[in-house]
Amino acid sequence: MQKRAVVFSAGEYLNSPSYPKPQLDLQGVKYDILATEKRLNQIGFNVTKKENACKHEYILTLQNSVENCPNDAIHIVYFSGHGGHCNGKNYIYPSDFAVRYNMTNDIDDASINIEDIISVFKDKGKLILILDACRNDFGLSKGYYSEMTSTENVYIAYGTMFQSTSLATNGLSWFTEAICDEILAPNIDVDTLFTRVRQNVFTKHFVQTPPSVTALLEKVVLHSELSYDDDDKKIYDFIQKYGDEYTDKHGYFHGDDLIFIDAAQYFDIGLLDAIWKFKKVDNKIFTDRSVEIPELTEAESKLVSFLGFTRSQKFFTCDESHTWYYNGRQIRMGEIPPLPPSMQCKLPEQGKELYVSFNAKKEGYNIIIETTLPDQCEIYVWDNKSNFNKTVVVAGGKITITDADKIARLEIDSGVFTSDRIVQQLLGDKCRNLVGDHVKYHPIHGNQLTYLYEF
Repeated sequence: MQKRAVVFSAGEYLNSPSYPKPQLDLQGVKYDILATEKRLNQIGFNVTKKENACKHEYILTLQNSVENCPNDAIHIVYFSGHGGHCNGKNYIYPSDFAVRYNMTNDIDDASINIEDIISVFKDKGKLILILDACRNDFGLSKGYYSEMTSTENVYIAYGTMFQSTSLATNGLSWFTEAICDEILAPNIDVDTLFTRVRQNVFTKHFVQTPPSVTALLEKVVLHSELSYDDDDKKIYDFIQKYGDEYTDKHGYFHGDDLIFIDAAQYFDIGLLDAIWKFKKVDNKIFTDRSVEIPELTEAESKLVSFLGFTRSQKFFTCDESHTWYYNGRQIRMGEIPPLPPSMQCKLPEQGKELYVSFNAKKEGYNIIIETTLPDQCEIYVWDNKSNFNKTVVVAGGKITITDADKIARLEIDSGVFTSDRIVQQLLGDKCRNLVGDHVKYHPIHGNQLTYLYEF
């Protein structure tokens, strides 16, 4: 999972007739941004730093930060400087705020609207927006309250309460100092982190309570640190000790399954728990060797294992009583977690639904499959002449299969792949934009295609 951060500061403001220097300058901001950059680097974020940035730099920098970014990424945007609200909108003030406002007398022109920052990250992963800024009313608002709202998968952590200032004492602000104190704690979610930050600030100073607004759809952990206990290690050692004997005796596929089944029985736990405990140790060993391992929660890891089991009479089966068997032997599967939000089916992006249809026909020695899939899409097709699936490409709104005179059955059970970035955007993350009777959802791979035609 990629972790990216952009940290902005506005400590030195450009001089203007209405706000002459050093009236707006904030001496401690330079320490805030340096400390935040250091901490984010320590927990594995790729950090872009913009000190004393002017307005035109903000959105462009953020757009560059999400370019070529996977949709499961975690983004942090941090700001230290002046801020406020006006007429129901929330703003931060860039370094050229005073100059721009003096020219236009328009706060929207002079400031960064928080909603504009959030819009950059729509459907780009999770956004943690950290704003170490005051929340005073700029002028006389029509409508006193400015609610901090956010779209899905956005968390907003503000440095101070509504209509209050964010304070500092001889260097770091209280809010940023508390973040730096707490953020290295491993394996805590964002809500827990900023609850600790809130407690840290209040118990030290008693006059500032940093609030949060969340629209996250699942728990987000900024600093994951793999760990395991003695029980995990015992299971790992058991499987490592006897694993090769099992594969020699039962073959690779059965041997790999049976060693985990027997380990689960020996230690009196479920099969999914045995696999999860083994993976915790195995992943920690590899990460200690600087090997990148996908960061999966316990529920995600167990579901990936469960969904990967081979279903057949010689492998895994389940009866009407929900009792599981392996090659006829009753086994203890353990609790199967419900789908976490990260693995649930996402609705198509609004207005980007792509209805999938297929229409196969023979033309001479060829089979032509007319389809609404975009050109440059690749899928797998199986036919009765082949032992394996073959890759076909959509071109001109159709798929052409040559030398097809003896093909009587055609089957598509495949994902959709493409290297074309424009087509990728049409399909959406894990092909979420595909709809229709030929589309089925897989919790790991996303939307898949299914189609059967007999000639």
